[in-house]
Amino acid sequence: MTRFISRACAAGLAAAIAPGLTHAADRGLSIEEIVVTAQKKEEGANSIPLAIATYTGEDLSALGITDTRDLGRLLPGFSYADGGFNVPIYTLRGVGFNENSQTASATVGVYVDEFNLPFPAMSKGSNLDLARVEVLKGPQGTLYGRNTTGGAINYIANKPGEELEYGADISYSRFDTTSVEGFVSGSLTDTLFARLAYTTTQSGEGWQRSRTRYAGSDAYNGKTGRDPGNEYERFGYSRLGEVDRDAARLLLRWEGGEDWTLNLHLNGWRDRSEPQALQVIAIESQNAILGEFALHPDVANYPVNDPDTTDAQAADWPNNGLNFRLNDRFVSGGMRLDYRLGERSDMVLLLSAGQFESDGSFIPQSGLDTVNTERNVFATTDFYNAELRFSGDLGDSVFWQLGLNYSEDEVEEFQRLHHENVSIVFPVGPLGGLLGDGFALLDNRSGFGGTQTAEVAAIFAHTEWRFAEAWKLTLGARYTDELRDFNGCSRDVDVGDDPGADQEAPGAQDRGIGLANAISLISLLQAPMAGYAPGTAERGGCFTLDSETRRPGRFFGELHEDNISGRIALDWEFAADKLLFVGLSRGYKSGSFPLINISDSAQYAPATQERLDAIEVGAKLRLLERIQFNASVFDYRYRDKQLVTNFRDPIFGALPVLRNAPKSSVRGAELDLKMNPVTGLFVALQASYLDTEVEEFISGDRNGDEFDFSGKPFNYSPQWEYSLIVDYSLPLTDRYQLSLGGDLSYRGETNASLQKDPRFFMDDYTIINARIGVSPLAGPWSLQLWGRNITDEYYYNNVTNQLDTIGRYTGMPVVWGATFSWRS
Repeated sequence: MTRFISRACAAGLAAAIAPGLTHAADRGLSIEEIVVTAQKKEEGANSIPLAIATYTGEDLSALGITDTRDLGRLLPGFSYADGGFNVPIYTLRGVGFNENSQTASATVGVYVDEFNLPFPAMSKGSNLDLARVEVLKGPQGTLYGRNTTGGAINYIANKPGEELEYGADISYSRFDTTSVEGFVSGSLTDTLFARLAYTTTQSGEGWQRSRTRYAGSDAYNGKTGRDPGNEYERFGYSRLGEVDRDAARLLLRWEGGEDWTLNLHLNGWRDRSEPQALQVIAIESQNAILGEFALHPDVANYPVNDPDTTDAQAADWPNNGLNFRLNDRFVSGGMRLDYRLGERSDMVLLLSAGQFESDGSFIPQSGLDTVNTERNVFATTDFYNAELRFSGDLGDSVFWQLGLNYSEDEVEEFQRLHHENVSIVFPVGPLGGLLGDGFALLDNRSGFGGTQTAEVAAIFAHTEWRFAEAWKLTLGARYTDELRDFNGCSRDVDVGDDPGADQEAPGAQDRGIGLANAISLISLLQAPMAGYAPGTAERGGCFTLDSETRRPGRFFGELHEDNISGRIALDWEFAADKLLFVGLSRGYKSGSFPLINISDSAQYAPATQERLDAIEVGAKLRLLERIQFNASVFDYRYRDKQLVTNFRDPIFGALPVLRNAPKSSVRGAELDLKMNPVTGLFVALQASYLDTEVEEFISGDRNGDEFDFSGKPFNYSPQWEYSLIVDYSLPLTDRYQLSLGGDLSYRGETNASLQKDPRFFMDDYTIINARIGVSPLAGPWSLQLWGRNITDEYYYNNVTNQLDTIGRYTGMPVVWGATFSWRS
C-alpha cells in the first residue's frame, strides 16, 4: 500500500482543456485572452504583433503534457526527435539543429520565468506546477538572444500568494506507472511568501520488450532473458523502459516595500529511468574496406524488425550484465529583483546559475542483443547568466526597454563506446576463420570528448510607439559578441580505465592491437609524406590525427563572432479585439565545434553562426464573442544553416561532420481557431503547413561521398500537421458535472535524413486521446479516467544510423490511466 501511494501519479486532469481558456461562471470552458510576458512585460496575447501559442497549466495536465518533448501534440509545427545519446532535438517551423552531443545548442530556446536553460537536456523537469507556457514562434533574437531562430518556449511557474493553498494530483496508469505531484503555498511573514512543488513518477514495468528474449516475441530465441551466472544478474532483462524521475521547485517572494520585490527560485530534477532502446529495421556494415564481410555473425544474423511492423514495443539491447540506465541530474537557482525607479520607469535584475550532470548514463545504442556499439555518457555543464534591463513609458504613446546580458557556459563531455563486435574493428568473412569469432582486430573500446566554453555579452533595445489610435510600430535590436573555446579528441580506452569501469560486464578485457597503436602506425606512414615527423598515440590517450601534420593528439580551437539581431513590426487594431500585423526579423544561432566521433581534425572545423531572416503577416481576431481566430503566413531565408552530414574516413567509413549550407528557405502558414458554439462545448483546431528547401549545399552523403543537397526538404519537417481538441461539460445533478473530452493530433510524413534515404522515411500518423471526468460544480476534487493513443497507433520520432544498425525510436503504445486531483 505504501509503495502504491508513493508512486501515485500526477497528470492533474482538471477540466481545462484548450489553449487560452478558463472556467466560466456557467458550465464548461470559455475563451478568454491570457496575459503573457512574451515581450518581457505583461500584456494581452492578442495585442502582440507576434505569433504566440499559449496554454494554461491545466491545459497541459489535461492533455498529459509532462515534458517539453510532448508539446508537439498541442502545437503543430513543433517536433521532438530522440537524438540517440540522451539529448532531445527540438524543431519549430522547420527550424532545428540535428546534433546530439551535450554541447549542442538548440534553435528553440527554453526558459522558466525568463531564466534561460541554455541546453536542451536541461528542459526535462520544466513542466512542474505551471501557470502557463508561452510558445513564441519565429526568430526571438532581440529580447531573448542567441539560439532562438526557431522560437522560444517560456514556462511560467505558479507563484506564491498570501493565502494558504495546497493541492495534489495522484494517478495510476499502464506499465504499473504511478505519479504524485503536490504543492503548498502561502505567507511565511507579512512580506515573505513561499511556494514548494514536487513531483515523482515511478513505474514497475518497462514498456519495451526484447525482440529475442521476450517469450511472446516472434523472434524469441528460447533464452530466459537473464544471465544468472554473474554479479549483474538482475540487469539481464527482457523488458526495458522503467521510469524513475523526480523534480522539485522552491519559490520565495519578498516584498520589501512599495518600490521593490525580490523573487528567488531553486529548481532541480533527477532522472534514473531506463533509456529507450532502438527498434532495428536494417543492418549495414560500417567497415569501409571489407563491407559486409566485416559483420559479426551475431550482427549479420540478427532478426531485424519488418519495416512495416506495427509493434511499438519491440526492441533489443545486450544481455551480458550491463546496466542500461540514466544517471542525470540538474539544479539551478536564481534571483529576480524588480525595482520601481519612478512613476514611469522600472529596473529588473536577473541572476542565475545551474549545473547539469550525466554521470555515466548508459545507453543501449545499437538496438541489438549483442554489444555492437553501446555508450556511456559522462557530461557536466555549468552555466551563469546575468541580465539588467530598464523600461518605462514616454508619455502615453511610447514604451521602451534597454538592457545588458552576459552569460557563460562550460561543457565537459566524454562518451565511452563499447563496441565488442562492430564491423570497423571486427573482420569476419575471409579472415574470420583465421582470427576466430569475436576477435576485434583494432579495439573493443574507444571514446571521444572535449571541453567547450562560451562567453556571450549583449546589449539590446526595444520600443513600441503608438503613433495613431489604431496603429503601433515595434522596433528592436540586439548586438551580441561571443567567444567560444574548444578542445577535444577521440581517445583510446582501456577496459579498466575510469570513467566507465563500473559499467563493465564481469570478465571484460581489452582486445585487438589497440586504436592507439593503429593510429601510431598510420602516422608513421602519413606524417613523413606531409613533411613532418610521425607521432605516437599513447594507450588511453588522444588519437585524433591532425589534418596537416598527420600526428595524433588533442585539437584546440577558438571561434569569435558577433552579430546584430533586429525586429520591426507594424500592427493595426482596426476594431476591438481585431489585430492585423506584419513583422520583419533577423536572428542568429551561435557557431559551434562538433563533439562527435572523429579520426581527423578536419572534422573539428566549426560551423559558423547561421542567420535567419523572416517576414510574417498575421491576424488575431475575436469574432461574435465565441470565436478566436489567429492565422499567419511566413517566409524564412537562411544563410549558413548548420547541418550534420558525413565525412568519408578511409578506415572508419562515414563519420559525421558539421557544416554550413549557404542558402536554405522555409515558407509556411498556420491557423489557430477556438470556438464556444454552445454553452459547455469547446472546440479548438490548429494546423500548420511547411515548405522547406535546401537551396545550395554540397557535402557528404550517408556514405561520405560528395552529394548535392540542393532542392531537398529539411529533415524532421513534415508539410502538414494539425490538432483538434473537443471538450463538453454537462450537469449530472444540481451538485455534480460530467466532462467529456478528446484530442487528435496529426503529423505528416517526413524523413530523418537530409538526402531522403528511403530507409529513414518517417510515416505520417494520428494520435487520439480521450478522457471522462466527474467533479462537483463547486468543490475541491475531480476524478478523471483517460487514455493516451487509444487506437494504439504505431509511430516513431526518429530513424537513426548507429554504426552497423539502422533503427527507429518508437512512440508509446496505448496507455490507460486514472487521476484524482484535490485543491484547497
